Amino acid sequence: MILWRHAPTTALVSGSLLLATTCAPKVMLQAVQALSKAVPPLSLMSTSISMLRAALGGVFTAGAILWAHRVLNELALNSWNFGPATNWDWPNEIAAITGGSSGIGKALAEKLLEKGVRVAVVDIQQLPESLKEHSGVHFYQCDVSDGASVSAAAEAIRDEVGSPSILVNNAGIAAHHNILACDEAYLRKIFGVNCFANWFTTREFLPSMIQANKGHVVTVASLASFFCFGGIADYAGSKAAARAFHEALGTELKHRYKAPSVLTTIVHPHYVRTPCIGKYIEGLEKHGFHLLEPEEVADKIVAQLMSRRSGDLILPESEIRLSLFRAWPTWIQEPIRDVFTKS
Repeated sequence: MILWRHAPTTALVSGSLLLATTCAPKVMLQAVQALSKAVPPLSLMSTSISMLRAALGGVFTAGAILWAHRVLNELALNSWNFGPATNWDWPNEIAAITGGSSGIGKALAEKLLEKGVRVAVVDIQQLPESLKEHSGVHFYQCDVSDGASVSAAAEAIRDEVGSPSILVNNAGIAAHHNILACDEAYLRKIFGVNCFANWFTTREFLPSMIQANKGHVVTVASLASFFCFGGIADYAGSKAAARAFHEALGTELKHRYKAPSVLTTIVHPHYVRTPCIGKYIEGLEKHGFHLLEPEEVADKIVAQLMSRRSGDLILPESEIRLSLFRAWPTWIQEPIRDVFTKS
């Protein structure tokens, strides 16, 4: 995972050393050989220059491949455009944030306000005092799992503030249930908030973005959309559905709606210290899990918005391995699910 995070630097440093050991004069090669004897990590490999070249070649190749992989991913997400989207003027932008009264949504609202962006908070909870004092915030009480409620809130936002150019589908709920213990009412509620709400809000705010060929839709999903174990089928299922929705949205914007400059970003955070998982925090920390702070996630989302590019964020980035879980062999996947389900 360290190599993944620092792939460009790894390729640059190892490539430079490889070039030096291949093209350098004999005196320099002798110096490198002497250095390999003096520095313990290098002496473990070999004092042989040929062995050192082979090792550097392997590191350089791995770093270059990972760096190219990341560059191609970013280009693919941005319709193969090298530059950022244009015509963004932050003081004139409007962001609609579901679940903006607490947790990640609240932190995101505060940080966007610092950038001069006007914010429409859409939440079933009342606005916190810290946001009520800000003139750039507009609050709309709404049950995002109810299409009619979302439509009413969206109409009010358009009338009172304007058409949002940023939509952050952040609202979410969570609870641990075994499958037979999850009643129908809760199942409909969790899919309504975590998944159906994305349809309702996008249906309301996307048309104006398509018309202008400018906008940014952010989906706050979860690493649970890649990795599910016993007790979280309802939550993981709703987040996997949100991920599928997001992937389809990106391709439809390019090919069905001919609006490639409407950007999309999906965020897959690990456990975040929010009211959503409040009653599980003590147990998670007891088992050694590092919890992200809402501000950490909000910082990454704001940075992505400011970049004016589409994105796919794994938070923390070191958890990229969990997003690859589905590609692992079944005989590896199942024992891991067993461990998490028994714990």
